[in-house]
Amino acid sequence: MIDLGLKRISQLLPNISTLPWRAIHVAGTNGKGSICAYLTSILHSASIPVGRFTSPHLIHPHDSITINNAPVPQHLYNLASSTIRSRNESLRIGATEFEILTATAFECFTLAHVAVGVVEVGLGGRLDATNVLRKKIACVVAKVDLDHQAFLGETLRDIAAEKAGIAVEGVRVVVDGGNPGEVLEAVEKVVERVGGEMVVPVVEVGKPGEGVKVTTEVFGTLRFTKMLPGRFQAANLACAVTALEEAVKRGHKITPEDVVTGVANTEWPGRLQTIDVRGITKIPGSRVLLDGAHNPGAAKELRAYIGDAENVVWVLAFSKGKNVDEMVGILIKENDTVVATEFGAVEDMPWVKPVDASEIAAAVEKVGVPGSVAENVKDALRRAFAEAQGRRVVVAGSLYMVGELLREMQ
Repeated sequence: MIDLGLKRISQLLPNISTLPWRAIHVAGTNGKGSICAYLTSILHSASIPVGRFTSPHLIHPHDSITINNAPVPQHLYNLASSTIRSRNESLRIGATEFEILTATAFECFTLAHVAVGVVEVGLGGRLDATNVLRKKIACVVAKVDLDHQAFLGETLRDIAAEKAGIAVEGVRVVVDGGNPGEVLEAVEKVVERVGGEMVVPVVEVGKPGEGVKVTTEVFGTLRFTKMLPGRFQAANLACAVTALEEAVKRGHKITPEDVVTGVANTEWPGRLQTIDVRGITKIPGSRVLLDGAHNPGAAKELRAYIGDAENVVWVLAFSKGKNVDEMVGILIKENDTVVATEFGAVEDMPWVKPVDASEIAAAVEKVGVPGSVAENVKDALRRAFAEAQGRRVVVAGSLYMVGELLREMQ
């Protein structure tokens, strides 16, 4: 169940104003997870105790929480979860599962004595449970696109204003400069109203092999040649590095070398990730590209990464509420092949349901591309490789399906 608001989370976390750690708070439609991954890896390289909370979880609910760039220890998660759930029951708060998970993450950060919490917004920003946070080092608004309009508004301007709602007085808000002008204007208006400061990162993308240059006041101009894949990562990286200036200004020691090393060591599973699935297909050399692209903006970036000219075999699944025709129209090109499927039940998120595979197959038929239906992701992969004949196989459309596949591979 999605029920936005701050009343219940405030009751779950009565001491929120006295937390012993400060947050870097990240909102946006696309890219916010990658930004959180960069931030965490850099802070860890600088030996700064750091926690991270992102959503949705990929494999298990507690893997959305990390401590010092590693999954939260099970005993710590259990202790924090027990504390929060007991408070929810004793006070009869009626918190949602996401609110309980958010409060659990913040409790884990406190128990682990982190100095910085890197926190990804769940949905929107202004009324998201994570926005109970007041003690912030910096805020980030990544790329904004149309998504979750039923909750956030029908226009980019409306959605951007909701996401900018994480801004607080006296705190810098770093905004992806690749956003449309109406997004930048909406964010700036909100930031000015609360007494914050908006800044757009300075980034330069060189020719292939030359890497990316990010310029900041604190770190100077840094050149990065090893980073997460995808053309959009230059903007995500620039947002992360620019936000970390604020951590340095607050007394945290982060050197340019820490930044470069942290970026090179960053990992973000389920996004442009290539894995071997021979354990499922029984075919040597079975490698697939995984990407949780689940909205039009992410779909466009995925297709750009692959290239329009390449013929692809797709394994597709979507969550209910997505515009299947639009997503298929972006991803699928002439001579592609599609195997439509559905993901199973998502742990602790019973409200998340898949689109019927037959609906995806019907959308594929409209664009004149061969398509078939498989019962689950394993059967879909087997069918995809039977039809691939050397072509690339891509699993996309839903992080829930990507997570299900990674769970099967464990």
